[in-house]
Amino acid sequence: MKAFAIIRHAKIKAGRHLVATGLHNSRSVHTPNADVDAAPVEVLIGSKKPHRDVARALKRLDIKKLKKDGNVAIEIVLAASPEYWASRGWVPGEKASRETLDLVDEWKSEQLAYLEGRFGRHLLASVMFHPDEASPHVHALIIPAQYRADGREKARDDDGRPILAWRLSSEKVLPGPMAMKKIVTEYAAAMAKFGLQRGEDRPSGTVRHKPLKQWQAEQAELTKELKEELMNQTEMTARAELDAARIRREAEEFAIDVRTKAEREAYEFMMAQAIMRKKAEDDAASTQLALDRELAKARIATDEAEANRDESEAIKTKLRRMLDVVETVFTKVRKFADDYLAPKGIMTSMAIGPREKAAADIIVSPEVAELARIKAFVSAKGTGNGR
Repeated sequence: MKAFAIIRHAKIKAGRHLVATGLHNSRSVHTPNADVDAAPVEVLIGSKKPHRDVARALKRLDIKKLKKDGNVAIEIVLAASPEYWASRGWVPGEKASRETLDLVDEWKSEQLAYLEGRFGRHLLASVMFHPDEASPHVHALIIPAQYRADGREKARDDDGRPILAWRLSSEKVLPGPMAMKKIVTEYAAAMAKFGLQRGEDRPSGTVRHKPLKQWQAEQAELTKELKEELMNQTEMTARAELDAARIRREAEEFAIDVRTKAEREAYEFMMAQAIMRKKAEDDAASTQLALDRELAKARIATDEAEANRDESEAIKTKLRRMLDVVETVFTKVRKFADDYLAPKGIMTSMAIGPREKAAADIIVSPEVAELARIKAFVSAKGTGNGR
C-alpha cells in the first residue's frame, strides 16, 4: 500500500471569500463531510476567527494597500492519504489509541515546522488542525508578502535607495507549475520520516474541472450560507448585548438593594447597640447606687455595732468591777457581821446599835461610792439603749 503526502495551495481574496474560508476552517458553518461527534477543531496558530487573524497579520506587517478583489492570503492544506491513517489506527467514529494519538501529535508538530521553515513565523496568520474528517489534516492561512522595494514607486530614503516594506505578492509565493512541483517534492521529502511519499503527477490536460453552472451554484449556496451565518451572528450579538444590558441593570439594582439593606441593618444594629449600651450603663449606675447605699448602711451598721460593742465592753468592764467591789464590800460586811455577831452576850449586841463605827466606815467607803457610780452608769446605758 502506498501512502502519499498531500499538499494543496489556493489563493484567498479579501472580503467574502476570506470570511467564508475562515468560517469553514473554524467550523462556524455546517460542513457536510465533518463528523459532529468528533473532537473539535484545534487552533495551532491564531484564533477561532481566521479572517480576523489575517487582518491582524496584515496590520502587523503594516500592509495598507489592498486591492478590492486582491489576494490577501494563501490557504495551504497539509494531509496524508486516508489509507495511511487507517493503517495507523485512525478510524472515523472510533476512539484512537494512545500510540495513534502520539503519532498524530508528532505529525502536527512537523507540519508547523514545515510551514515556519518555508514562510517564517511572521507570515503564518492562522493554522488549524481538523480531526473531524476521514483523515486528520491542517489548514493554514499564509500572508503572501515579501519585504522588498516597489520599483514603480518614486519614493526614496535619505540615501536615495528605494524604500523597503512588506508588499503582497501571491505570484511570488505561488510560482509557476514547475516550481510548484518542486514544492510538492520538497514537502514529500520532509514527510518521508512518517513513511509518506510523493504522489505521481497527472499528465497535462487530464485535470477535470467542474462545469461552470455547478461551480456557480456551489458559490451561490456558499454565499447564501455565509449571509445566513452573518445574520445569525448579528442577531446573536444583538441578543447578547440586550441580555448583557439586562444583566447589568439587574446587577446594579441588586447591588443597590443589598447596599440599602446592609446600611439599614447596620443602622439598626448600631441603634440596638446604643440602646443596650445605655441600658447597661443605667443598670450599672443603678447597681452602683444600690451598692453604695448598702455599703453606707453596712458602714453605719458596722459603726453602730462597733459603738455597741465598745459600750458593751465598757458595761462588762464596769459590771466586773462592780462584782469586784461588791465582793470587797461583802467581805467587809461579813467581817463586820462576824465581829458584830461574835458571842459577847445578847445585851451587848443590842446595845451596840446601827451607828457603830465599823458599819459607818462601810457605808462611806470608796467601794460603796464606786458601786453607786457603776450602778448609775449601767442603769443609764440600759435605759438609753432601750434595754
